[in-house]
Amino acid sequence: MSGAASTGNATITPKHVFGLKADVTDNVAYLDEQTAIFPAGHNLVIHNTEQRSQKFVPGSDGAVGIVAMAVSSNRKFVAIAERPERPSDKPMVTIYDLHTLRKRRTLPLPPPEVESRDLVALAFSPDSKTLLTMGGAPDWTLCVWAWEKAKPP
Repeated sequence: MSGAASTGNATITPKHVFGLKADVTDNVAYLDEQTAIFPAGHNLVIHNTEQRSQKFVPGSDGAVGIVAMAVSSNRKFVAIAERPERPSDKPMVTIYDLHTLRKRRTLPLPPPEVESRDLVALAFSPDSKTLLTMGGAPDWTLCVWAWEKAKPP
């Protein structure tokens, strides 16, 4: 994924992003000794300090911003929670493969019994096979997902 955006006849491709989205839970992580990942605007930025280069993962269509991020302990995956454009829509959690930057899974959030329309935190299990999602008010529901199967275990 390049992070390119189309505006009519022109295509805009970011080359370098300055800044960090500070209101995102767990908003920065190391992927290795010289590579960090962080949200900026409606993108994830993968910044390599040695090569002085950046790669971009654009946010999902229908979302207005990233609200939480988690990197798996094996450093193979990143999960992002996004707030939907319309308040009546459900929040989104998308898991990306950090080697290919391709979308691996979008979770069908939240489960029907959850009232919250917001997510406040994400966390992978130590083996990276399950993902915790923490909903916001009014019920603050914690869900455990077997994310590769896209359902609660």
